[in-house]
Amino acid sequence: MIPKDLHDSADAPEREASAGGDPVEERLPGDENDLEEVIVRRLDLYFARLEGRDPHPLYDLVVHAVERPLIDYAMSMCANNQCAAAQLLGINRNTLRKKLQEHGMLPARGTSRKFKEK
Repeated sequence: MIPKDLHDSADAPEREASAGGDPVEERLPGDENDLEEVIVRRLDLYFARLEGRDPHPLYDLVVHAVERPLIDYAMSMCANNQCAAAQLLGINRNTLRKKLQEHGMLPARGTSRKFKEK
């Protein structure tokens, strides 16, 4: 179940798109390029600090850095309800469970519903 404040605006992008607006603008308050700009600045800093050494594979580095806090945020917004968090993220629940496990965020059987901290 998606939190009420998010659910009420869930169809807003479709309404905006049907009215000829930009659905991305509706979903992201402020400048829609903020996140992209932060990532580019961090990548610039990463390469500046390499000082001639070989970089790590960038895709895995960036995805891992973004994916964990994104999942953490979705789980928090949805009171740790995996079905609701998966819906909020736009992924399958089984995919979310796999990602929770990969990031060490899936609780062991018989423990509290709160996920493990890294």
